[in-house]
Amino acid sequence: MPNPESGASSDHDLAADCAAPSTPAPATPATEPAAPEGIAGTSFGSRRFHFVGVGGSGMSGLARLLAGVGGIVSGSDSDGGAVVDGLAEEGHDVWNGCQPDRIDGVDGYVIRSAAVPLADGEVQQCVRQGFTSLLYAEAVGRLSEGRRTLAIGGTHGKTSTTGLTVAALRGAGRDPSHLIGGEVPELGGNGHGGKGASFVVEACEFNRSFHNLRPFGAAILNLDHDHFDCYPSTDELIEAFAGYLARVRPGGTALVEETVPKAVLSSLRSDVEILTVGSGLWADIRAVDVVDKLGCFSFDPVLLGERLPRINMSMVGHHNMMNAMFALGLAYIAGADLAGACEGISNFGGVRRRYEVHEGPAGGVLVNDYAHHPAEIEAVLAASRLRFPGKRLLVVFQPHQYQRTLLLLDAFADALAEADTTLVAEIYGARENDEIMASVSAGDLVSGVRENGADAHYAGPVAGLAKAVAEHRRAGDVVMVLGAGDIDTAVADIVAGL
Repeated sequence: MPNPESGASSDHDLAADCAAPSTPAPATPATEPAAPEGIAGTSFGSRRFHFVGVGGSGMSGLARLLAGVGGIVSGSDSDGGAVVDGLAEEGHDVWNGCQPDRIDGVDGYVIRSAAVPLADGEVQQCVRQGFTSLLYAEAVGRLSEGRRTLAIGGTHGKTSTTGLTVAALRGAGRDPSHLIGGEVPELGGNGHGGKGASFVVEACEFNRSFHNLRPFGAAILNLDHDHFDCYPSTDELIEAFAGYLARVRPGGTALVEETVPKAVLSSLRSDVEILTVGSGLWADIRAVDVVDKLGCFSFDPVLLGERLPRINMSMVGHHNMMNAMFALGLAYIAGADLAGACEGISNFGGVRRRYEVHEGPAGGVLVNDYAHHPAEIEAVLAASRLRFPGKRLLVVFQPHQYQRTLLLLDAFADALAEADTTLVAEIYGARENDEIMASVSAGDLVSGVRENGADAHYAGPVAGLAKAVAEHRRAGDVVMVLGAGDIDTAVADIVAGL
């Protein structure tokens, strides 16, 4: 996640003016060794898996991955919904609600989301039948031990970079397993059990989940304060990311953005290599001859002093150019063919709800994006100024979590003031108590944006956003729907009016 220069717009390939790029030798042979067949290629001792809370993005992806490497998978979810329906259509044995009598098999694993208590009826039935109970993060950690794992951590851009890394490896002829926290139709979904030895996975810092991983290559895209319920202080955040890097395997590699605090690197083993990504002259991986064409960047990557084949991004935004260089670095760590990796990155179209563009019946344009942190909003707005030059930007934003909104209120107000008009929906609450929820409101954010001299309005519940857009939109406005809660449910109605 996530985790933003423009130059002259041109179709000209600047690499053609240079000598043919030379490519650094991969870290390991370009021909990837195949993973042991099926579950034997993991650290699990059984093929039987039951998921409780299978409708979650991570849980559904893990179910698909394990089924893809020969697991016998079933699952349930209290809410049901499109994800469970999709798993059923793919042939998986899944159902709605708690139905312990449907559990079959012995000596398997029951995997539960963090929202499911150990006392759940299906979990207890599995335990009675000899299943080992694991939280989702624990199960992913076990999987990482049995594969050559490439983990992508950072406050912003994890999902996009994970998708880009898989695309890079596929472009190089690899078939990695992957687990992505978003829908990626062109990669076959959010989870895949590949035939190769590599496992590409998001390294989530929430609740220190990434401390369960044992990666061979570990990336930190950036470091920003976000999950205040987990990390009240910056020192605790730095300590957590240092703990993540401490889990890198002997002889592995840490791939870090050049401004990441040095304290994060303090726990690395002495035999772990450090590579930096950035725009500085001394970064190990950087971009040169950068050209912007309506927000999509093309550039020549330079890796350890060697210029690689030109990358022409299909994804919008300077931040995605940075994500692409991390993907290329991870492909290098995996020993992949780098020319093929560059081609795979160029061809990757992106992840659902990451700058997803829709056109309305009357020709209006809407951008749907997951941005829910001030830094992410700034990046998306900067990308949109390049993608839609001269257009007004009407932002529809749903704040995600009261605590985040309260503690970053000024930063949110500064970021949203870059829009021409902002509509603020009710705050989406999660994991919060009444005291925190009473401490800040959507109206406070509206006031903050106005204090910065920008136009902002309270838009109420998500169900009424289409009407609010119709009231405030001017002809030609680009509508930008931003947020990580349930604001996505309003997109279809808004697009219908454009």
